[in-house]
Amino acid sequence: MGPSKELVTMSTEPNNTVGSATAEILNVMQEITRSGLNRREPALVWGVDIASSGASFPSLELGALLLSHCLAEPRGLAWSYLHHALAATFVCPLLTLALLTSRVIPIRVQQPEMYQAYLELSSTYIFCLAATKSPSFRERCVKYVDDVLQLSQMGETPVTEFGTCIAYFLFSLVSRLTEAVYDDWSGSSAWTEKQKGPTSGMHGQMSHTGNNEIEDDTDEKRREEREQLRKSNSIQAVELVAKIMQNKRTASLLRLARRTLLDQWSNFARVLHNLEALAMNPVSAAPKEGPEALANMGNAIANGLHREWKPADLPIIQAMVGSGSRSGSFGNNWGVGYTSHWLPFDIYMESAMEKQRLQVVSPSETLADMVKTLQAVHDFSWHEVFLGLWTAALRLTHRDREWVEGPKPHIESRLCMLLSLVPLACAIVIDEEEKALSSSGANMRGDIMSATSGSGDDKDKNRAGVRRAALASSLQVLGQFEALLYPPQVAVAAANQAAQSIATILANVNANTGMPNDANSLPKSVVGNMRHLIVEACISRGILDNTAYLWLGTTGGSGSNMTSTPTTPQSSPWAAFMEGAPLSGSLQAALMSSPAESLAELERVFQTAINGPEEERAAAASILCGASLTRSWNVQEHAVRLAVKLLSPPSGPENRTSGSHLIAYAPMLAAALDGMTPVDSVNILALYGMFPELAASLLPICEVFGSLPPVVPRSSGTGEDINVYKLFSLAFLLLIRLWKFHRPPLEHCLLGSGPGLGADLSLEYLLQIRGIQCSMASAEKSKKDSLVEPMQSKRMSPLSPNFSHSISSIRSPVPSTPTPLSQNVTLDSFPKLKAWYTQHQACIASTLSGLVRGNPVHQVADRLLNLMFKKFSKTTSSNSSSNSGGHGGEERPALAAWDVIAAVPFVVDEVLTACSHGRLSPRDLTTGLREMVDFLPATVASFVSCCGAEVTRGLYKAASMNGNDWPSPAANLFAVEAEIQDILASAGVNIPGLVTGTVGGNAPASLPLPIAALVSLTITFKLDKQSEMVLAVTGPALEAAGAGGPWPSMAVVAALWTQKMRRWHDFIVFNASRSVFKQNKQAVSQLLRSCFSVTLCSSSALTSRLQGHGGVGALLGHGHWLPAAPGKSSLAPGMLYLRSFPTLHDIMFVSDEILSLVVESSRDFAMQSKAGSEVETLSTNAAKLKCVTSSLSTALARACQASSLGASIVTVSGGATLVQKLYLESLPTWLLSGSDPRNSQPDKGSALEGYAVARFVLLSGALAWGISSSKTPPSSFSVFGVRSGIPAGVPSNMCRQYVLGTHLEFIASVLDRKISIRCKEVTWKAYVTGFLGLMVTCTPHWIADVKTDILRRLATGLRWWHQQELAFALMERGDSTAVGAAAELAMG
Repeated sequence: MGPSKELVTMSTEPNNTVGSATAEILNVMQEITRSGLNRREPALVWGVDIASSGASFPSLELGALLLSHCLAEPRGLAWSYLHHALAATFVCPLLTLALLTSRVIPIRVQQPEMYQAYLELSSTYIFCLAATKSPSFRERCVKYVDDVLQLSQMGETPVTEFGTCIAYFLFSLVSRLTEAVYDDWSGSSAWTEKQKGPTSGMHGQMSHTGNNEIEDDTDEKRREEREQLRKSNSIQAVELVAKIMQNKRTASLLRLARRTLLDQWSNFARVLHNLEALAMNPVSAAPKEGPEALANMGNAIANGLHREWKPADLPIIQAMVGSGSRSGSFGNNWGVGYTSHWLPFDIYMESAMEKQRLQVVSPSETLADMVKTLQAVHDFSWHEVFLGLWTAALRLTHRDREWVEGPKPHIESRLCMLLSLVPLACAIVIDEEEKALSSSGANMRGDIMSATSGSGDDKDKNRAGVRRAALASSLQVLGQFEALLYPPQVAVAAANQAAQSIATILANVNANTGMPNDANSLPKSVVGNMRHLIVEACISRGILDNTAYLWLGTTGGSGSNMTSTPTTPQSSPWAAFMEGAPLSGSLQAALMSSPAESLAELERVFQTAINGPEEERAAAASILCGASLTRSWNVQEHAVRLAVKLLSPPSGPENRTSGSHLIAYAPMLAAALDGMTPVDSVNILALYGMFPELAASLLPICEVFGSLPPVVPRSSGTGEDINVYKLFSLAFLLLIRLWKFHRPPLEHCLLGSGPGLGADLSLEYLLQIRGIQCSMASAEKSKKDSLVEPMQSKRMSPLSPNFSHSISSIRSPVPSTPTPLSQNVTLDSFPKLKAWYTQHQACIASTLSGLVRGNPVHQVADRLLNLMFKKFSKTTSSNSSSNSGGHGGEERPALAAWDVIAAVPFVVDEVLTACSHGRLSPRDLTTGLREMVDFLPATVASFVSCCGAEVTRGLYKAASMNGNDWPSPAANLFAVEAEIQDILASAGVNIPGLVTGTVGGNAPASLPLPIAALVSLTITFKLDKQSEMVLAVTGPALEAAGAGGPWPSMAVVAALWTQKMRRWHDFIVFNASRSVFKQNKQAVSQLLRSCFSVTLCSSSALTSRLQGHGGVGALLGHGHWLPAAPGKSSLAPGMLYLRSFPTLHDIMFVSDEILSLVVESSRDFAMQSKAGSEVETLSTNAAKLKCVTSSLSTALARACQASSLGASIVTVSGGATLVQKLYLESLPTWLLSGSDPRNSQPDKGSALEGYAVARFVLLSGALAWGISSSKTPPSSFSVFGVRSGIPAGVPSNMCRQYVLGTHLEFIASVLDRKISIRCKEVTWKAYVTGFLGLMVTCTPHWIADVKTDILRRLATGLRWWHQQELAFALMERGDSTAVGAAAELAMG
C-alpha cells in the first residue's frame, strides 16, 4: 500500500516550525529506518540511531515515514519501530492514531493482522494523546487530524483547539469501532468472500479492496485462522471501547463530546442499541463471546457517563439539595421541615391574591416554571413536586375560610387558582415533556441515552412520559389529606355534583363490563370533596384520562366530608339553553348563577351575545360575565377569553364607519362591563393575565362613547335609549383599575432603579405588553404546534363529550382570530383618550396654570360648577357667570364625557381653593362633589388623581375633623389606633407613637384638605351595585392618599369608615395597619424579621402567640385573623407583609434586609446545634468526609429553610429587579464588607453562612429567571409575572445572562486576586463552592450562557482549593466554545 496524500503532505512540511526536519535530516532518518528494517535491527537500536539524527521531536516526518512502512506490511518490524517511537515521544500519538484510524479500519476485513496491530497500538497509547506540549506543534497537529477525520463537520464550529480535537477524535474512534463491529457481526462486511461493492457507515468509511490485498488463499487452515482473527479483532475492538470508557480522563472527554455532538451521539447510541439486539440474534455472525463483551462495554459506558461530578462528591452540597425529611414534606403538620420545601408555592399563590398587583400574564406559567425549579433544586421526584403544588393550593383555599367582609378578592379567586391555574400549570409542564419526546421521535436511542439525561428507572417509559404518570399518582395520594379536602361553602354543590357524576360513570362502566350491579347500588345523594373537583378539572384539560374515575371513586353519605350536605342531582339550566330555549327572565337568572360546564356552552352564549336577537344580547353578555366567569373552573380560561372578546365585537358590512358598530352593541357592552366590575371578576381577569388585552379592548369603547352626547336613541327604534354616561363610566373606570392609577406621583421616582417596578404605573406599559403579546402571537402563528391535534383527541370529558381543549390557550392569552386588536395598539390611535391622558400626567406633575376666558374647557368647567352648586352659583363663580352661556339653570348639561373629564381638574382646583379660603363650606363641597360624580361617575377618576397629587405637594392647609363642618372620627379613633398597634405588635412590629388620641371622644384630629374632601365624598355612597364601580376606584386611592399623609391620617380615615361600615371593620383596620410600612423602613425590617422568626421557630415569644410549630402555618396563618387574646386580633406576619409590600414607596432595600436575615439565621442555627466547627471541617476537608453528622444536618436543614423563605420573599417582592440588585449590589457588598459588625461573638458558623447564602442566591435567581436553556424560546417575556423588573420585551434569559455573568466575573476577579474581600476565608470558600456546586447540580443550563474565559478562571480557582472534579463539571457544562478548555482540564 502506497503512502496517502496526508503522509506525503506531512513529509514535505516546511522546516521552520517545531517538529519539522530539514531535507538532510529527513534523508538521514529514512536511511536509518531503511537499513534497520533490512538488517532486522531491534527497535531499541533503531531508536538510539534516530535520537542521534539531529531531528526535533515529536517529528511529523518520522511519523509519516513509519506509517508508510507499517501500511506496507501488516505485522512487520515497522510496527515495533512505531511502538518505540510512540513510547519515546518521537512521534505524536494523536496524529499517529488518527491517521491509522482513517486507513486501517476500512481494510480490517482484508488485513486482519494489520487491524490487530492497530488495536494493540491504540489500546496502549490511547491515553497518551496529550503528551505533546508545544503549542505550535499542537496547532499543526489539530489541522492534520481535522483534515484526516473531518472533525469540523461533526460540530457547529471548526475544530481549532487541541482539547476539542482530542475529545472529538475519541468520539470518532469509539463510534467507528462500534460501527465496524456492527458491520462485521451483521455479515455486511463479507468475511469469507470478496466484497461485491463498498458499504459506507456513519463516518462514510468504506470497506474497499486494493490491488493486491485479497489473497487467493487455498489453504483451508489459513482461511480459518484469518476468520478467527477477524472475530477476535471484533471482540478486541469492543474491549478497547470499554477500556476507553473505564478510564477517568477519556470518559470525561467523551462526556464533553456527548454534550456538544448531540446528533452524532444519538446515532452512536442507536448503533449500540442495534448492536445489542444483533448480539442476541442466533443467526448473526457475532462470536459466542460477543454478548458478554458487549455487556461489559455497556456497563463501562454507563459507568463512564455517570462518573461525572455529583452532589455526593461534596457532602455539604448533597445535604443542601436533599435537605429536610421527604417523608414529612406533606401532611397536616405544617411545621418546620414539613412544608418548607413548598414555601415558594404558598408565598407566590398568596401574593397573587393581592388585587393591587399588576399581572399581565397568567400565574399558570409562573407556577409551571416554579414547579420545574423546585424539582431541580430539591432533587425531588415529579410525584413529590406535584403533590407539594396541590397541597399548597389547598392551603390557599383554607386561608380564606374565616370570611373577612370587604372589597377584596374572596374564595372565588382562590378556587380559580386551585381548580384552573394549577391544572394549567401542570398541563404546561406535561406538555413540555411530551413535546420533547415527540420532537426526538420514538425512544430508539438505546439504554445509553438514559444516561444522557439523568438517572432513574423511569427514562424508558412509554410516550405518555413520567410527568403525566406522576400527576396521577400525586392525586391518588392526595386523598389521604382529608383535612385539606373540605370544600368551601361556594364549592359544596359543585363538589357533590362532581361526585354524583363520577358515581354515574362508574355505574355505567360496571354495567358495560358485565360486572354485577345492583340497581339500588347507585346512591341517590353523594358527598364530594375538593379532590373530585381537582380530578374533574384535570380530566377536562386532558392531563388525566378517564381511568382516573376508577381510582377516584365517590364517598357516600358517610364519606370524609361530613360538613357538606348531600345534594341530589338536578337538571342544569344550560341543557334548556342549548336546546334553544329563549333567554327569559327565569332562565337568564338561572344561567347567571350557574356556571357553564363545557366550551360548547360558552361559545353558544358568546355567539348569542354577538349575533343573537338584539333583545337577548345583553342577557347573554350578563350570563357569560356572571357565574361562568368566576366559577366555570373546568373551562374558565375559555370563559375569560370569550368575556374579554365580547368587548371587541366585529364590524358588520352594514356599518363600516369607524366606531359606529360599537354603538349598535351598546346594551351588550354595558352588560358585559357591568359583569366585569366586581372585585373577584377583576382579580380573575388579572390572574389570567388579561389586563393588556382588556385594556386594548376598552380603549375604542372609551374613545367612541366618550365623544357622544349623554343619551343616544337605539338604532332599531325599540327599547330604551343608550345611557352613554353609564357605559362610558363603566369602561373608563375599569380601564384605570388595570394600572396603578391611584398611586401618587411620588412613587414614580422612589420605586428604585430603572422603570422596572414603577413601569406598571402607566397606561403605556400595558399597551407595550399588549404589543409584545401580539408579536408573540404572530410568531407562533407561522409554525403550527404538532401536538395540538393529538392532544385535542385525548382531551375529552365524559361529562361534556363535545369539549376539546387547545394547548395554545394555556399560554399567554392572545387573539385566536385576526382582529384589529391583534395589531399593536398605541394611544395615538385614540386622540380623545390621549388628550386626557396627557392632561392627567400634567396635572399630577405640576399645579394648574389657570384657564383663559373663552376657552372651551373654561366654559365646560363653568357649566359643571353651576351643576354642582346651582343654588350657590352666584357666590362661587361670580367672576365667570357672564361667560357661562346662560346655562346656569341647566340641571343636566348635554356634554360629551371627554369634555367633562377634561374640565374636572380645573373644577377640583377651584373648589378646593374656595374651601381652603372659606368661600365654600365643607358640607357644600361634599354635596357638590357628589353631584358631579352622580352626573358622570367617570369624573371620580380625575378627582382622586388630583387629590393624590395635591397630598404629595402639600399646598393646602389641614382640615380640622371637628364634627361641625367635617365629619369627626373622635368616637372611635382611639380604639382604631389601639387596634392597629395591637395587630402590629402581634406580628412583631413595635412602632412608638401610633396611638395619638384619648379615650372619651376628645381626640384632636386633622387631615390634609384633599384627603378630607375625598373621605367625605366616599362615605356618602351606599354600598350597592350602582356605587361599586365608584368605590372600586376611590377606595384604593383613599388608602394611598391616607398612607401618604402624616400619621394619623390613615387612622382617621379608618375611624370614619368604620363608623359608616361596621361589618367592614376588620378589613378597614387591616388596611390601615398596612399604611405604617409605607414610610417606615424600620417597621418593614421588623416585619421581615418576624416572618423569619415564626417560620423558623427562632423566637419562642412571638411564635407562641401565632403557632408553635412554625412553618407555613405560622407564616401565613390558616385565615386572616387568628385568636391572640380576648378582645384582640392577630395577623400572621407573612400575610401582613404580602398585603403591605405592594404599597411601599421603596422596595429595593428588602434584598439587603433579607440577606442579613439569612446570614443571621444561619449563624444562630450553627451556634444552637454546635455545628459550626463541623461545617468548617466539612468545607475544608470535603474530599475526605463521606457524610454529615446529625447535628450538622439539622442546622443545614434549618439554614436551607431560611434560604427558601428569603428567596421566596425577594422574588415575590420585586421580581427580577430585586434579584438583580441582590446579585449585583447586596451580595458583593456583604462579601466586601465582611461579617456583620454587630456580631461580637466568635463567628463559628461562617461556613454555614456561606452555604446558606449560596442556596438563597441561587434559588432567588432560579425563581426569577427559570432554569431552562437560553436556546429554549421563552414562553413569556421578562415583564410578566414575577419577572416584572426587566424592561419590556427583553426575554428573561437575556437578563439572566447579564446578571449571572457579571456576578461570576466578580467571583473570578476575587479568585484571581484582583479584588480583595473582607469576609472570612471559610465563608468565601463555602459560598463559592456552594453556589457553583448548586449551579452545576440544579441549573446546568445557566452555565452554557457564561463566557468561557470566566469559566476557565473559576475552574482555576476551584483547582487551587482541590476541587478538581467540581472545576471540570463546571467547564463541562459550558457551551461549545468551552470544550477545548474543559478537555485541557480533564487531561491535567
